[in-house]
Amino acid sequence: MPAFERLRHGILVILLVVLSACRSTDDSAGSKISIRFSGYAGNPAETSLMEKLVGDFNRSQGEIHARYEPIPGTYYPKVLTMLASGTAPDVLYLDILYFKPFLAKRKILRPLNDFLAQSSTRPEDFLPALVAAFSEGETVYGLPKDFNTLGLYYNRESFDRAGLAYPDETWDLTRFRQAAITLTHQDAGRKQAGFALAPDTPDRFLPIAEMFGARLFAQDGSCAIASPEGIRALDYYAGLKRVDHAAIFPSEVGSSFSGDAFGREDAAMAFEGSWLTPYLQTSFPRLPYGVSELPRGPAGRSNFLFTVAYVIPQGSKHPEAAWKLIEFLTSEAAQAQVTFALPSRTDVSRKYVAQHAEYLPILKAAAYATPYDFGPHGPRIVERLGVALQEVLLGVKTSERALQEAARDIDLLQQR
Repeated sequence: MPAFERLRHGILVILLVVLSACRSTDDSAGSKISIRFSGYAGNPAETSLMEKLVGDFNRSQGEIHARYEPIPGTYYPKVLTMLASGTAPDVLYLDILYFKPFLAKRKILRPLNDFLAQSSTRPEDFLPALVAAFSEGETVYGLPKDFNTLGLYYNRESFDRAGLAYPDETWDLTRFRQAAITLTHQDAGRKQAGFALAPDTPDRFLPIAEMFGARLFAQDGSCAIASPEGIRALDYYAGLKRVDHAAIFPSEVGSSFSGDAFGREDAAMAFEGSWLTPYLQTSFPRLPYGVSELPRGPAGRSNFLFTVAYVIPQGSKHPEAAWKLIEFLTSEAAQAQVTFALPSRTDVSRKYVAQHAEYLPILKAAAYATPYDFGPHGPRIVERLGVALQEVLLGVKTSERALQEAARDIDLLQQR
């Protein structure tokens, strides 16, 4: 055989071997049920953990193969587009703020009761408030993957320098305000504010409003935030910045959120969830900080439960396989690996806190916190309240006028 023919023959043999191998691989993958799973893409630690857990799941399965496809950018608009076009993943993250809006459409979420009835995973294994947050009556639509509440993060070195005792369970809003004023200082050209204030989201203001005795909604469903208690609460919150000059906006110091301003020591205190703890450990490992519960107000304590569930869209072609993935992701073994929030399983979260004491205030607050949920129009209500906060913090309107106008708009929104 001439050299050229031998070369051509050899190439053909190699191609046949490669094609055979590819066909074998494709056949192997094709013999399994393929499902897709999507969540947020913003937290590298979370993305890394989910990739690992999905890999562990795939190795444990003989008939199912899952692909993890985090969605970058604006998550919920993209999810809604995929749901409308029939291209949604089989398992999705669903934030508590979006549960009621999704539930209102009735054709989006698949109930999980039939799966739970045949599973060793039981709703009572999780914190009751978290399961209830994703349920309608007796129907469960999602299993919570983890949760958070807000804690008061404080810089121990700043407190020591000012001669202040660290925050504890005896702190109230009066003492918090006094500390914020005392901690605000400027040394050698560097200024540190007492508090990093979130100016455009109501999730920090509304707990303070409830501490003053205000409620967002009255019993008849109308918006009640413009009550005298709500107005006093917003005067207090905005006053930390506009009157006491003891607070800063994160943007004033080049930070994207309050926790970053705290980590950079531009503020001595911040209200943040335990998502801040791994961020500080990674980005500011030498920062001497502590965590306590939020201070109490004249009407008592208040806080929010921030939680995300795993849900199955109605359009999933493989709901049984999707449920298997949810079972795996909410198992004790998987939840024990969570580091950016607290596990939603009661026993696992208690064990975790026993080993990581800095998370104890976050867990304690879960006993009285309410879900960050404002009904079918929740996201738009949050947006409107955020505008009211900005109007007051920027001095455009008084607390009374801003809240009255926001309440009027929210009532109109609720009537649609």
